[in-house]
Amino acid sequence: MKRNKKQPSDSEGQENPPKKKQKGIEVTKVEVSDNIAKFFVAKGLGKKKWILVREIPVLEIERIEKLGNKLSVTWNGITDEFFTKEKTDLFGKLVDQVNGILGDQRKTKENNENNEKASLRRNEMLDVINTSIGVIDQAFNVLIDLQEKRINWQRLEAYSKGFGENISFTGQTMPPLNLDFSKIASAIKSQIPKEASNEAYSILKALHGYFNGLNLDDDSKENHPNFQNAKAVFLAYFMLNDLLLGKIVGDNENQEENSQFESVLQNLAAETNFKINTDELKGNIDKIGHDSDKETVIEQSRGIFKEQLKQL
Repeated sequence: MKRNKKQPSDSEGQENPPKKKQKGIEVTKVEVSDNIAKFFVAKGLGKKKWILVREIPVLEIERIEKLGNKLSVTWNGITDEFFTKEKTDLFGKLVDQVNGILGDQRKTKENNENNEKASLRRNEMLDVINTSIGVIDQAFNVLIDLQEKRINWQRLEAYSKGFGENISFTGQTMPPLNLDFSKIASAIKSQIPKEASNEAYSILKALHGYFNGLNLDDDSKENHPNFQNAKAVFLAYFMLNDLLLGKIVGDNENQEENSQFESVLQNLAAETNFKINTDELKGNIDKIGHDSDKETVIEQSRGIFKEQLKQL
């Protein structure tokens, strides 16, 4: 009876499988210098010579990830992979340095964007304020002249033209402002006092609604002027003209409105460089009705206020 020959096992007569080759570039030294990540390999006799094998600008790095002795760096849409046979944590410090530089860059970029947005909002806000001041002037000019016993409709028509074209403001950081002046022009042209008065008040009401509707939750409280300041400026200038109108119609004892007017000016002075001498302004307003030139007093009072607008 023949014995079966012993069959060799799978492992007998075969060489050990080759080790899997590491993927990427082998490095033995890494550093960050002048915002450049540099990767070296040691070569030469005794491996004492450092050869630079890759340079990557840190600010171009999109992602850096370390896993054990491996490092993956994605920059400008390209991914480079590195590995080391060193047992020390060769890549740990590099990752921290790169992430630190990128974090500082993001903060700088955010700060610049915030500063640009604050500057743009400031410019847009001042444009809206100055435009609104001009509209308030014309609207109250109409209301004041309508108090005359003999209305000068020719001058009122000049005021209606002073409104200019309809306002259609669309800003990047401010809500849109739209004002239509066609109705007040038509009312003045028809020479109907009540209609002209109602249209002037409608314009002032629209402006009041605009400033009152500014969202304080979206306000930059640390920057001035901000939404709160803009609302205060509008309200103060509206009240100034209302006090002038009150003097003209004989309403001399409006203590509540006077107190509120002073309070608004004081708040503005506390937060901004807008500082008005209230005694000087009140003294000027009180000149109305004492054989003084009404128009001159009105312009002087408005001028005292407008001079401070330059300080915002």
